[in-house]
Amino acid sequence: MSFIEWHKKYVKSSLNFFGLSNYQGMWISFIKGLIFGACIMWLVGCKENVVIKNAPKSFEVSNIESSDYSIGVKGNCGMCKFTIEQAVKDLDFVEDAEWGIQSKILDVSFKNSENYNLVILNKAITDSGYETMNTTADQLAYDNLPGCCKYDRKMEVYSPN
Repeated sequence: MSFIEWHKKYVKSSLNFFGLSNYQGMWISFIKGLIFGACIMWLVGCKENVVIKNAPKSFEVSNIESSDYSIGVKGNCGMCKFTIEQAVKDLDFVEDAEWGIQSKILDVSFKNSENYNLVILNKAITDSGYETMNTTADQLAYDNLPGCCKYDRKMEVYSPN
């Protein structure tokens, strides 16, 4: 005897035992399914609270006391922050750099305020896969960014010009 035949025979005998029609049995089965589904959803469901975030009311302030140069750089997250800052900090003439995740502004202070090259600075940013309003990112570098770092290329950011 197959499982289906056994189940049909079991349902028929249960309905007869309780004196129920097939129609009543269908509704009981439907309600059991709803209750069982609700219990499964309650046990397996997400335990996290949904948090609705509002837009920031103000931008964060850079830790650099006095930056020599500021420029908007497109990006999204903390990984973007690390990559952008590291690309600029690796340059010989850069003392410190800090990029704001919300403000999208990169503040750079130079070791010597007379000996710096903005072309090389912008190239370091674009070679790391990020863009400013004045430059376009290297496509291969952009394609190699993690998924969370793939920013909207139409994003508007601060431009010193």
